[in-house]
Amino acid sequence: MNTTIDGPTSDAYVLAAADGERIWIAGDTMTIKASASTTGGSLSLMEIECSAGGGPPPHIHIREDEALYVLDGEFEILIGERVRSCGPGAFAFIPRGTIHRFAYTGESAGRILALFTPGGIDGFFREAGRPATDDGPAPPIDEHEITLTNTAGERYGLKVVAWEDQGRAT
Repeated sequence: MNTTIDGPTSDAYVLAAADGERIWIAGDTMTIKASASTTGGSLSLMEIECSAGGGPPPHIHIREDEALYVLDGEFEILIGERVRSCGPGAFAFIPRGTIHRFAYTGESAGRILALFTPGGIDGFFREAGRPATDDGPAPPIDEHEITLTNTAGERYGLKVVAWEDQGRAT
């Protein structure tokens, strides 16, 4: 029996739970599990650890659809004008061009998976964030990160709609 499927030219791989490139962004710690370069451009997958009140500001992706899957904790997910409370096992699909955000509403750290198709948005996170240098919490968003986010966002088709969720107006 042939178990090989013809498809993208990327190689198969497996990452251990603690493996992946770690980035601090939007006050959260993101671990890139799959990137455009490791999946032949098919997808990007990130595991995001959020502290209380964590999560990105409302934003739009022009080029990618996004899916969110709650691993641990309680999140509030905004899609368009609808807000839903979501616990472990909850799934959300966000079509490209839709305003959305997730916000962690729990007390201790929560985790969510973010899947993007096609791949490539991982480049945005590398440019707008900074490498996580230790296991501590991510630093809060500052003016430098906002500037990097807006600049990288132009290249990657991501637009922050409002920064006020982080205590700043656009």
